[in-house]
Amino acid sequence: MRRLIVCLLWGLLMSPVMAQSARDFVRLGNRAYRAGQYDKAETYYLKSLAKEPSFEAYYNLGNAYVMQQKDSTAFENYKRADSIGSNDPLRKARNFHNMGNIWYAQGMGAMRQQDGNAVGAFQNAVNFYKSSLRCNPADNETRYNLAMAQHQLKKSQDQQKNGGNNQQQQQDKQKQQQQQQQQQQDQQKKDQEQKKEQQKPEPKKDEMSDQAAEQLLNSAQQDERGVQRKVNKKQNFQRRNLEKDW
Repeated sequence: MRRLIVCLLWGLLMSPVMAQSARDFVRLGNRAYRAGQYDKAETYYLKSLAKEPSFEAYYNLGNAYVMQQKDSTAFENYKRADSIGSNDPLRKARNFHNMGNIWYAQGMGAMRQQDGNAVGAFQNAVNFYKSSLRCNPADNETRYNLAMAQHQLKKSQDQQKNGGNNQQQQQDKQKQQQQQQQQQQDQQKKDQEQKKEQQKPEPKKDEMSDQAAEQLLNSAQQDERGVQRKVNKKQNFQRRNLEKDW
């Protein structure tokens, strides 16, 4: 009897939990979300979706992921919410608005890091903000975000264009520097060759060989002896004449 009472009491305690609907889990998730317990809210929203997929559960789960800085996962849940759809245009507008915010943040990150496709990110943000305004044209916050996204889109497009021009200018500058370096090297090479030519010893005049010099010396000596003999003969001739006359 006591065991039966325990079982009945256990059944009464557990029946509310077992009887909780998808909507009940959404409410629990919302309560945790407002308390800043985003991981706990995530758990409740997942339980709700396990029971019955709904626009609200996916949308709220996306918000919980955003607060945990899980933007890519949040975006996927917003997409699932959009695929289910909602009869409330204001809910649809908020969903598109949040999707635009994710792309806008991604674009800003790409610009700061100078990496990635900022243009594509801002273009997606513009598109989602426009979709949001189609559902709720009176949303001034979305209109402001759209203007900011359009401004950043134009800015990133200009930077991309100028970046391409700067890259071409840089390439032209490098090419010009290479040409100047080549010209300097050619001039230095030419100067070195001219310097070497100037440092070469002047070619010596034709030098007389030792044998030729000796022959010339002998010839000069023979000529000198011949001249001497002629002088002697002349002197002798004159002396004889003087002796004869005197």
